[in-house]
Amino acid sequence: MSKNSFENHNVGHLSASSINEFITNPQRWILHVSGYRDRFGIPAMWRGTAVDKAITIAIEEPDVSEAQIIEWAENSFDEEYKTAVNDKVPVMTTRAESERSNLSRYLAPAIPHFRSLGTPLASQKKIKLELDELPIPIIGYLDLLYDGVVRDIKTVSRLPNKVPTATCRQLSIYATAENCHPIVDYVHANKTASKVVVMPVDNVDAHMVVVKQAAENMMRLLSYSDDIAEIASLMVPDLDDWRWSDGERIAARKLWRI
Repeated sequence: MSKNSFENHNVGHLSASSINEFITNPQRWILHVSGYRDRFGIPAMWRGTAVDKAITIAIEEPDVSEAQIIEWAENSFDEEYKTAVNDKVPVMTTRAESERSNLSRYLAPAIPHFRSLGTPLASQKKIKLELDELPIPIIGYLDLLYDGVVRDIKTVSRLPNKVPTATCRQLSIYATAENCHPIVDYVHANKTASKVVVMPVDNVDAHMVVVKQAAENMMRLLSYSDDIAEIASLMVPDLDDWRWSDGERIAARKLWRI
């Protein structure tokens, strides 16, 4: 197996999201390796980004009022929406309006929760994890780093009973890079509830075994050929999978000639 298989496909690093994508939908990962990128996200992604950034402002500027922070988050969401519309990206207007209207419900419990934790050592910090098994690093950006603890912010309309394994892998990567304990702060909001639920991530070593195995298999798959279309021909995509965006489905049909 060539150690240059990542390099041969212009893959300079891996990330928690690419590793999770390979595990849950390898065809979608292959599409992205081929060079396709979604230019814009979806309303739920804009909501998550707006809340994450608003929480960072709340922590770093404790004198800024909750109303001002919510207004900033709404403006941030509006900019993403306008850009998508101006570029004629298909957007479900009702979904976008729903996500925007719920920003205040997410931030109302989140702002006091994160302010109560004190000032973090870092926010949106870049991590770079080098593993002996890989010729390229795993790179990511953690949300909040405290003394001995890395915290990740997840905004959800449905609260999970436990931390999903994909999130466990993501946080295990961050925790391994920073040699600290991982925690997920679920900022939960729907029509009847609005709260922050704290869930620790356990068994970091076990999750890292899966991370390493997946990364090595990614490298092994890419070593099959220098032609990504030939690699794609080894599998068939399920385009009914909810993870595909409309743009990705169009690009996938071209790559797989279906």
